[in-house]
Amino acid sequence: ILTEAAAIGLVAAVLGLALGIWLGEQLLLLVSQSINDFYFRVSVTEVTVGAASIIKGMVAGVGATLFAAAVPAFEAASYQPRLALTRSVLERQTHRLMPFVAATGIATMLLAVIVLALSERNLVAGLASVFMLIMGFALCVPLVVRAATSGLAPLARKAGGTPSRMAVAGIATSLSRTGVAIVALAVAVSATIGVSVMVDSFRGSVNAWLEQTLQADIYFGVERGTLDPDLVSELVALPGIEAFSTGRRAWLEDGNGRTRVFVVQMAPGGYAGTEILDADPGEVWATFEADDVVLVSESYAYMNRVARGDVVPLRTDSGKRDFRVAAVYQSFDIDASALLMSRAIYDRHWSDPGIGSVGLYLDPQANVDELIATLKLKSAGRQELRINSNVKIRELSLQIFDRTFVITDILYWLALGVAIIGILGAMLALQLERAREFAVLRALGMTPAQLGGMITLQTGMIGLLSGLAAVPLGIIMAYMLIEVVNRRAFGWQIDMSVEPGILLSSVLLAVAAALLAGIYPALRAARSQPALAMREE
Repeated sequence: ILTEAAAIGLVAAVLGLALGIWLGEQLLLLVSQSINDFYFRVSVTEVTVGAASIIKGMVAGVGATLFAAAVPAFEAASYQPRLALTRSVLERQTHRLMPFVAATGIATMLLAVIVLALSERNLVAGLASVFMLIMGFALCVPLVVRAATSGLAPLARKAGGTPSRMAVAGIATSLSRTGVAIVALAVAVSATIGVSVMVDSFRGSVNAWLEQTLQADIYFGVERGTLDPDLVSELVALPGIEAFSTGRRAWLEDGNGRTRVFVVQMAPGGYAGTEILDADPGEVWATFEADDVVLVSESYAYMNRVARGDVVPLRTDSGKRDFRVAAVYQSFDIDASALLMSRAIYDRHWSDPGIGSVGLYLDPQANVDELIATLKLKSAGRQELRINSNVKIRELSLQIFDRTFVITDILYWLALGVAIIGILGAMLALQLERAREFAVLRALGMTPAQLGGMITLQTGMIGLLSGLAAVPLGIIMAYMLIEVVNRRAFGWQIDMSVEPGILLSSVLLAVAAALLAGIYPALRAARSQPALAMREE
């Protein structure tokens, strides 16, 4: 058995490597685009596969197959021949172990909570806790399925007669096969729910932040370097401009190394664009322009354990100086692990008058598109500027956000595909083991359509139970991704939002996936010859 498993694992590993290389080629463009959007431009057109990656893939494929086959191989070698032919022995043993398996699952989830509480901000421990919660929940699912099918079987009989009752009850009586398929599909669908809720919540928070942050009507700047001061003076004096703000990103030395600082000269209407999280905004802005203070982003505060009232040492032109933290502000900028400083304070301690970007606040009667055209005309031939309205910047930002998470969509569709294959394998195994039972049912008068319908109903119920189990697990996963993984990795606080449509569509997706996997087993069972199946016995 182990030799056969090793051969199967070897073939599967080779096919998996080929598929992985092909998938890597397809994902290369998406990853490169994300790097271009957030960091720097790259031009990578070929996937490089190292020998170490191939060896790891082969070891993982063959090793996982042998690990999965070890228990069946042991059972096959230790069972008496007569008992090996009796399926009830395996099912009875499976049902006897269910309470212990569920208890192990509960203990695993409790351990995950303890690890979370003790690990504080450790990201690896957070990821391990997520894994333990998923594993613990998965171990509890078979016992819940057994209880659910026991309660649903009588209702199924009232609704659809004996075939319906047999379809529902058969899930529990074959739990050694159906339980694994249900757990696999539930985990795959829960990943869909968890990632979807996380991405939607993240997108909603980013969109709200963009709407608040982009207070100016038009922004212009340069990709590198600083703006021509004469050009800036000319552009901000154009008719229709009521006020303007300036910004400058600079790298400064703090106690932890180099830190990105955003130096800003606020326009009167620009203060509302910064959300203060832990102080009264009026008090903060009163000291922002006059005292040696900085605002720290939420990410910087979390990662560096800095709070309001603490000091951040920065190396100025005249030496090291402490700047008091006036408040923590919200920012989802890719450079959000940064400080915010007023232009007046920056000019007081550094000789760096350069400006990187300008925000223009227009008169209510001014036309945004016409003024953008004027800005482009005035700057042509003098300096290449990036000029956009706040609406365009928000649209581009959300497009970049959506592109970034396309790869997650692909990954959970792959997980769902694996789960579908698992259901298909489980149903085919059940069909092989229950061939004589199906033949007897046919001999007693069940038509091929009724037999196929019974199997289809059973796979549909497997999908429904998987989908319902995936809902709480998916919500737990989303919470862990938002409050633990994201928080510990980036320091951002995201408002979790669960849309009912995501939950409903995920349950329907599980049912559809199970029904799709059950088409072939149902057709095969319906077309089988009862006499041949009974003779095999």
